[in-house]
Amino acid sequence: MGRSDGTLVKGIPAFDRIVPHLMNKRYDATNYGKVEFDMTRLHALLRELRIGGQKVGLMDAVIAAFVLMLQRMPEINRFIMNKRIYQRNHVCVSFALIKRQDDGKILETAVKIYFEPEDDLLSISRKIRDVIRENEKPQDENAMDRFANRLMSLPLLPRLVVNAIKVMDRWNLMPRSIIKLSPFHTSMFISNLASLQMEYIYHHLYDFGTTSTFITMGMPRRIVDAQTGKTKRKMTLGIAIDERLCKGAEWARALYEFRRILENPDRLIREREE
Repeated sequence: MGRSDGTLVKGIPAFDRIVPHLMNKRYDATNYGKVEFDMTRLHALLRELRIGGQKVGLMDAVIAAFVLMLQRMPEINRFIMNKRIYQRNHVCVSFALIKRQDDGKILETAVKIYFEPEDDLLSISRKIRDVIRENEKPQDENAMDRFANRLMSLPLLPRLVVNAIKVMDRWNLMPRSIIKLSPFHTSMFISNLASLQMEYIYHHLYDFGTTSTFITMGMPRRIVDAQTGKTKRKMTLGIAIDERLCKGAEWARALYEFRRILENPDRLIREREE
């Protein structure tokens, strides 16, 4: 039986097919690394957009760069389920959203946004802003919140339902509606730690769901170039990846392309793309 979120990849060499059997847990197959990029041109672009009345954030740009990279390297937009490799049939990104209550308490929810091939930085930013507005109030509940609240309302139910969901997911029986609302079934999960005045970390990959990449954004910092004496703004991204999706050389090329896009951000806006 097929999946609603992906298509089984065929024609994979035997060695690559056996790797998910050797490392059958996502956390067993996780590699960690970092991407450090020069923010000079990106910072100038975001400032220019803000002056023009378009509020575009750093996380918007990182997400847009990742989405563009996936368009050029679709093999990174794969996932492993039940020791098989699937090509995801859409591009989506999840992130945690913090809600601050009047009494100072902090609530957190997770949201997922779907993107289209024609999306660029500006349309991606608009989608992100729309989702944040819909979910930022403490009293607002999204579909995932409502599902979790109902799930936790009865004794023993959470364990039974979660186990049932895991079995359905493993055997491609997961309802499309659950996959659609689950933030754990996503191309990439991102955490903007810079907004919390924190450095990047290496976040684990969830064994539940299909998330194959997790990115955290660290605090921007100023570095003096030893050769020119000029000050540069740099940001480091902590990245966790599922190495089973493709060959290591392909992952390396994808991360190089990701950094290149961030350092040449005009490519993120369609009318400026060379």
